[in-house]
Amino acid sequence: MDWVGMFVPRNPFKKPAPFESLNEPDEDDLERLAELREQGSQLHLPHPVRGFLVFDAETPARHAAEQLRKEAYRCTIRAAQDGSWMVTAITQVVPTPGAIQKLREQFEQISASYQGSYRGWDAPVVY
Repeated sequence: MDWVGMFVPRNPFKKPAPFESLNEPDEDDLERLAELREQGSQLHLPHPVRGFLVFDAETPARHAAEQLRKEAYRCTIRAAQDGSWMVTAITQVVPTPGAIQKLREQFEQISASYQGSYRGWDAPVVY
């Protein structure tokens, strides 16, 4: 046992959460990854990936942003001209198809739990 294990309880049965989804990636996500590759982006490096979630009211948008912040996302909330509210969630990730699918699943789950919708993701080219 290492010295930290003497002070911090360890749970040998708890498995760490996977960083990639085992589900089949969405076709739109694969197209966006192909665009990044064509633009010369180094897809083996971490990218700041932005996910966009839209809500009808401010309160659910703030609740969703708070939940995303607890999961280590940086979030901004903005009001749109049509009265909806957009949450932009940013995280650093190596954009593999499995990692992007995992982000999609998280964003869809959170947006659905607060009666919102997931509108996709974007990432800049990283050289």
